[in-house]
Order: sequence, then structure tokens, then C-alpha cells
Amino acid sequence: MGSNSKQKKADLEIDRLHGFLRHEFKQFKDTRAANTSIPMEDALLSGYAMFSLKESSVLNFDKERTKRKLNLEKVYKIEKIPSDSGMRTILDPIKPESFDKIFKGLYKRLKKARIIKAYEYLSDHIICSIDGVHHFSSECIRCDKCTEVNKSNGKKEYRHSTLSAVITHPNKSVVFPVAHEAILRVDGVKKNNCEQKAAKRLIPKLEALFEDQKVVIVEDALSSNGPHIKVLKKANFKFIINVKPEGNKSLFKQFKQSKARKEVQSIDILEDGLLHRFSYKNNLPLNNTHGDIRVNFLDYEQIDPSGKKPKRHFTWITDFKLHARNVYKIMRTGRSRWKIENETFNTLKNQGYNFTHNYGHGEYFLATIFMLLMMLAFFIDQIQQGYNDLFQQAWKESQSKKSLWEKVRQKFDSFEVDSMAMIYKLIIGLIKVQVIYYEESG
Repeated sequence: MGSNSKQKKADLEIDRLHGFLRHEFKQFKDTRAANTSIPMEDALLSGYAMFSLKESSVLNFDKERTKRKLNLEKVYKIEKIPSDSGMRTILDPIKPESFDKIFKGLYKRLKKARIIKAYEYLSDHIICSIDGVHHFSSECIRCDKCTEVNKSNGKKEYRHSTLSAVITHPNKSVVFPVAHEAILRVDGVKKNNCEQKAAKRLIPKLEALFEDQKVVIVEDALSSNGPHIKVLKKANFKFIINVKPEGNKSLFKQFKQSKARKEVQSIDILEDGLLHRFSYKNNLPLNNTHGDIRVNFLDYEQIDPSGKKPKRHFTWITDFKLHARNVYKIMRTGRSRWKIENETFNTLKNQGYNFTHNYGHGEYFLATIFMLLMMLAFFIDQIQQGYNDLFQQAWKESQSKKSLWEKVRQKFDSFEVDSMAMIYKLIIGLIKVQVIYYEESG
């Protein structure tokens, strides 16, 4: 590896990224009075630090802020730490789109380090999976931006959700959550309406983010409709979208008729002890309404000859022309959509990030701002997981993510440290601590 490449990867180390965050947070527009005591960037960095340390609430972070003052300054570049109420008040009015530049900056660093190049999989395209998830819910607290869900107990639940775009790869566990768009009440009351309208804002954002990078968008069956596919085509994105018979009746009917006329191509591939059975037909109209949109249909079955694993069945539409040489990679790309569920949302929910905990609702954008700060902490953690040797060794030493976060907090609270790298070294044992006891004489 050349020195230039090493330098670019060094720019991805967590302590350098904390300096990058401070610089970017200072650019946020602050509409408060000029004589405010807590700078905007310190409130933002404090929110980020709370999620980086995996604190379970703003109150818990507030309780520790005095004794952590020096380490918060050294590790997270925070000069003045707000109280819990102060943090909420400062963050609440911030416009969510202010964060777009930061996510783009992290993506650009990955691209400069040629990490994005390593994520190219299908015909030099990177895979961008898009899906929605709610991050705030309450039966009592609500605002005019909350979407509403009727629960089985007869009560309404008020939610804040996001439509997130995550770079994935079939052979890599590390994912990059590069863009997020709030799903708002004005988008509608049904899940598919909400996500489709939010996607109209997210796709142009992704178009600006990826610039000249070749991208394939991977989505679930909610996105297998004409208006959305037109949005993707306008942005020059390729697509692989899951389809289901109940939502695409005419498409499945056409495929069945083509199969009866022996116009469907088939191929079996034996790989990793499994039989992968593909049937495909190119150039079918999407449906009766959007006959001008032509798609290629892939039917896939995974069969375990030993009978130990259950049979799996998936169907997708794509604008990649299907042939015997690419159907296996198309399938792997389509199935990689689960990484936005497993490696992203489930990790946030189950591996110490407290994604479903209500950190605060606010009057304006607080719930969304907290979600974006958590996604930033997760994004930076993912970069460390993939490309920081010290992080990887500390994780191995800790055996689990939750245990690692506990060890990070324990070292952070027990010693004066000047960097996150120093904390990782303490966990690994590269830095030894000598304890000296003094006995006071009577």
C-alpha cells in the first residue's frame, strides 16, 4: 500500500473524524442570540458523544458530564457541555438537511481511500439499499409531523420514521448509512405512500451524493411501481426491486404465460452445496398502467439437496438485461437488501445503540436530529469496524459489540485519555496502568 493510500485511510480513524465533525458542526446555521453560552457545535458534538458512548438517555449523559469534562474535551472536542435540557433546546430547531453535507463528507473520504471502489460488485456498480424504519414512537407525545399507526389495542401510536440509504456488499459485513430522509405526516398515512413520497426527496439527494459513481438501487416490493421507477431512471440509477404476486398481478401473469409458451430462460447453478435455480424473461411491461416501463423478471429458488435447509423463493424486477452469466450476481445483489435490516437497523436496535429508546421529541425536529446523530455515530463505528486495526483488536478482546461499548465507557470514566485510540489500546492491553496506593499517616 502506498503512503498516499495509507494517509487517506488514516483520515478515516475515529479521532480525526471527530475533528472533522467539529469543523462541520461549526458551519451549522445558528439562529440564537449572539450571547449564548453554549456554541451550537458543542451541543451537536455532545449529542454525537452520547450516541458514540452508547448512553441510554440524555439524562444519563447529563449526570456524567461534570466528571467527564476533560475526556469529553480531549476525545470529542467539546469545549462547553450543555445540560440535558440545554442540549434538547439547542438541537430542536436545527434543520435535518444540515446533516447532508456531513454524510457526504464521510462518503467522500471513503471514496478517496478507494474503499467505495472495493464495494463495487455488479458490473462496477455499488449497491445502495433503501428502506424505512421508525425511530420514535409514543401513544401520548405527538406533533404535526408525526405519522399515526392504529394499534391492535385500539390506541393510536405516533411515530417519527426515516427512509435510509445504505451502501452494502454481499460479501462484506460493514455497511455505510450514507443518506436519510424523514418520513412525515404530510407524506400520508399508509406505509407505501409515506415511503414513496419520502423517496422523491431522497433519490435526488443520492444523485448529488454519488455523482459519477455507478449505482444500483435495491428495494423491497413497496417500490415496484411505475412512478418510483421513473424517479430512479431520471436519476440514472439501475435497480433491482423485489416483487410479489399480490402487488404485481399482471406482471406475474405475463411471466406465467411466457413460461407456458417456452419463452422463459432457465439455468441451474450449484454453489456452496446449494442448488440455485433461475428462470428469467427480459422486456416485460411492468403492468397494465405503465406498459411503457419495460422490466426484466427474475424468478429464483434456493434448494438444499440434503434437505437440511428450507427452500427459499424470491422474485425481482431489474433493468439489467438478464442472461446466464449474471443471474447469480443479480440474485446476490437483490438478497443483499437484507443487510439494511440485519447489519443496520437490527444492529442499532440490538447491539447497544438503543435505537428504539425515546431520547426526546421536541417541538420542531429534535427526534430526527437525535436519529441523525445516532446514524453518524453508527457510520463512524462502521468505518472503524472495517478499517481501524485498534478497533478490531478491541472488539475481538471484548468478544461482543455490547461488551466493547461497556469497556469503552469504563476506560473513558476511569482514566484521563487524550483520544479514542488510547481507549482502544487500554482495552487491548497495549497501554498498562500502574496503580500506586498511598496510606496517610496518623
